[in-house]
Amino acid sequence: MQFIPNTVLGLFDSSQKSYEIPVYQRAYSWEKLNWKTFLDDLLEQVQGHNNYFFGNLLLEVISKNKKYEVIDGQQRITTLIIFMRSMLNVLKSRINDPVLSNFDYKAKESIYFKNSGNIKLRPVEYDRACFDALIIDNKSNFSVGTPSQKRMKSAKEYFENELDKIDSLKLLEILDKIESTDLTIVELEGKKDSALMFELENNRGKELTNMEKIKSYFMYQMYVYSKPEEVEMNIESISNIFKLIYLIINDLKNINEDSILIYHNNAYIKGFAYRTLDDVKDAFKKSDDKVEWIKSYVEELHTTFSNVKKFEASNDFFAQRLNELGAPAFIYPFIIKGYKYFVEDNTKLNQLFNILEVITFRAKLINSRANIQERLNGILLSFNGDLADLLKKIKSKLNESWYWGDSNTKNYLNGSMYGNNVLNYLLWRYENHIQNKGYSIRTFSIENEQIEHVSPQTPTNGEPIETGYEVDVDNQYCDEFIAEKLNSMGNLMLISGSHNSSIGNKPFSKKLATYKNNPLLNQQAEIVKFAKHENNLPVWKSKSIDERQDKLLIFAIENWSFDQIKVICF
Repeated sequence: MQFIPNTVLGLFDSSQKSYEIPVYQRAYSWEKLNWKTFLDDLLEQVQGHNNYFFGNLLLEVISKNKKYEVIDGQQRITTLIIFMRSMLNVLKSRINDPVLSNFDYKAKESIYFKNSGNIKLRPVEYDRACFDALIIDNKSNFSVGTPSQKRMKSAKEYFENELDKIDSLKLLEILDKIESTDLTIVELEGKKDSALMFELENNRGKELTNMEKIKSYFMYQMYVYSKPEEVEMNIESISNIFKLIYLIINDLKNINEDSILIYHNNAYIKGFAYRTLDDVKDAFKKSDDKVEWIKSYVEELHTTFSNVKKFEASNDFFAQRLNELGAPAFIYPFIIKGYKYFVEDNTKLNQLFNILEVITFRAKLINSRANIQERLNGILLSFNGDLADLLKKIKSKLNESWYWGDSNTKNYLNGSMYGNNVLNYLLWRYENHIQNKGYSIRTFSIENEQIEHVSPQTPTNGEPIETGYEVDVDNQYCDEFIAEKLNSMGNLMLISGSHNSSIGNKPFSKKLATYKNNPLLNQQAEIVKFAKHENNLPVWKSKSIDERQDKLLIFAIENWSFDQIKVICF
């Protein structure tokens, strides 16, 4: 291990040296507040003529004086190179400014970006094409995909905009200040030194993700507990698995890495009682073979990330339903365990997703303050792949708890549903049912989707309700109608925003004509089946609402009852 004083210019001023951020490290994560702090600190030092210190840079030596991996300092060094690209772009745009007559733009490019094909900084593998295009080759655009790529592009634009506000002479002062900035390079030999130093650095209160914290903790523990001849091999094994995990993280669309870590620990460490990484460390400390425990945990964690990615991309019927509903946090530990026990058995996986979709629907429908996780914790911990047992326990527990049981579910479906979390989802499922075409609700949408009250809400402008509805002599709804009918499922349907605004408080006969003549969905067209007639005019009153309510209720109970789930054991 060597401690080498240097400057920013000295760090890069070599045609041979290059720095690589290994893929098991965090991708670029700095945001606007960090960029502003970086620039403000620099401007303050220039203004006060003070010495500036860049901090420590931990590097693992891959090839002495040639190739290094950045173990700590990747956010700062990446920001530095983006800043330099922005600085040179602004200076180049002022090529005719006499102050810059002797400025050697190409020389600076070769120092900080690329010299004879040697690229000076390589970010994590999945962001390199973007970084090379936007920063190294200075292209004006790149189709960014990952959050870190978006941050790189935004950082470049931010620095260019801010630096362009500063006169050329001051920009040269800023450039000189940052090039002469002191830093200390800590050169580490091999994975053992890297693991030790990374853990020591990360115990100083830095803001890291929990994934980074547990990674560094495990790598350090491998250093502590491995046999001397196996230290390097074991640490490298762990870092290689985390490399695979970070590659998966880059592909995830809906869930962040720390959330998946929590769901994994819910599934395997302490159920829903899991709180912090200390719970993982406690389990580790109680293990007999600590090296094997770490290996097993990290391998299982990789499997979890891989399976969450599979779930996001799954075409299974009820996996799509869960994604459409928005699976809550307490559902994911069951999904993680399901993939473990069923692997590639899509039939059993889909049966599990069906069970979980019913739980999710009920939880979101009822939205009780009662903690559903407490009721499900013992069931989660005991789940070992027996779907019939899982279904039996969940049905019994939720009915026992009443909140999410059959009786209360029916109560909610029969109550005021306008504004309920699952209303749109329920009506889309109903649309699939009456369309009977088998397409997924995920492949169809309506513009500016809204909920239509067939019997309209009371006009806010004070005008009377139009004809064809259940009103009194003053053209007003009675209190009972408002409480029991107006916001019930039987009076609600999906509609486009433009259609909804065009019909508003029109007489029912005119509304019905728009439903019949230009129905976007079958649930609009079928309103005619429930409408009644008085004096040869169609009307929409309690009887029509009740009949449609009954049909929707039967549909909902059939679809979100545990009894309709058929677990096939084979």
